[in-house]
Amino acid sequence: MSKLDLTTILRNLVQTPTENPPGKTDHIIKYLISEVFKEEKGFHNEIIPYKKKDVELKNLISTIGSGEKKIILSGHFDVVPAGDHNKWKYPPFSAEIVDGKLYGRGSSDMKAGLTMLIGTMLNLKEEFQLLDEYTFVFLGSADEEAGMTGAYTCFRKGIMKNAILLIVGEPTNMNIGIAEKGLLWISLEIQGKSAHSSTPNLGINSIECALKLIPLLYSCLDEKENKVLGKSTLNIGKIEGGSAINIVPDKTTLTADYRLIPEQDSGKLRRNLKNIQISPCTLETKVSHSLPALQTDLNNTFIQNLLKYNKSKIIGLPYASDAAVLVQPKKPVPFVIFGPGNPSNIHKIDEFVELKQVFQATEYLTNALLQTYNKEKE
Repeated sequence: MSKLDLTTILRNLVQTPTENPPGKTDHIIKYLISEVFKEEKGFHNEIIPYKKKDVELKNLISTIGSGEKKIILSGHFDVVPAGDHNKWKYPPFSAEIVDGKLYGRGSSDMKAGLTMLIGTMLNLKEEFQLLDEYTFVFLGSADEEAGMTGAYTCFRKGIMKNAILLIVGEPTNMNIGIAEKGLLWISLEIQGKSAHSSTPNLGINSIECALKLIPLLYSCLDEKENKVLGKSTLNIGKIEGGSAINIVPDKTTLTADYRLIPEQDSGKLRRNLKNIQISPCTLETKVSHSLPALQTDLNNTFIQNLLKYNKSKIIGLPYASDAAVLVQPKKPVPFVIFGPGNPSNIHKIDEFVELKQVFQATEYLTNALLQTYNKEKE
């Protein structure tokens, strides 16, 4: 695809607001079906609607090719809220281009990545021999920023059946992600006993028990390290307890966010948490969310070909992407997380992406796919 075509697609995507909440994707899907993935050009489009609470959200699956083996190109449509528009140098949905940078909410996370995936799909539509053996699947998902429910919906509908490769176009600053940390979110409720603060010996102070608990939460982690992800981490994100200065607090709650490397046994971690005792208080733990840690084989042929064209770094991601939903650890599919956009400027005012990265990423991804799967046919 030409640079002009890619720029036009990216501008249209950024100029179509998809803030989450509510995360509506109707307009962006309509644009892609009517202007980009046209049926008369060989694309087949399927809209996958579902409800999250009372809001109807929609995913888009666009395919080209007729082969049994599937290559999935995945990205999310939703973006985080733009906040106060007056604080932006350029309006957050204007897609202004200044000095080779396109500004706007979602420009890096991840409409630039979507543009790369779309451009790659369009580049491949004339590769007729390749399309006889493989089916290329564009998955545009809803709600990645607030629960990944779009990816879950598509997974349950079998989108990964016969998949041999997953490409997630998250912003990596052109580095090649081969791993991402899993997560375990825990709510911990500490129960003590209330009393008047003038006689604290008659009560059980749940806040003081919480202070004893925090070091124990860290000690539940293994001291293992991953070459690209480093060590597992813990963040105590929220703590609530007490009602007044003159009352011994009877209940305190904490939320703990564990980010886990593949080497960390999450089952063992959960058991360790369940076994914690902070006498004289009692402790109840509850898992609110979990995703597996993932790592793929660096020696995978496609990854090596992408590395040859891109000549960038191999990295691990400290956060989770839709890959954590689409790749099942018991039946792993090779995956890569790769895209234009610098993670350091996402979710911020004046978010931008360098257009040069969008053009290069599309070229590199297209060439790596062609070299990998043309070679397999020889």
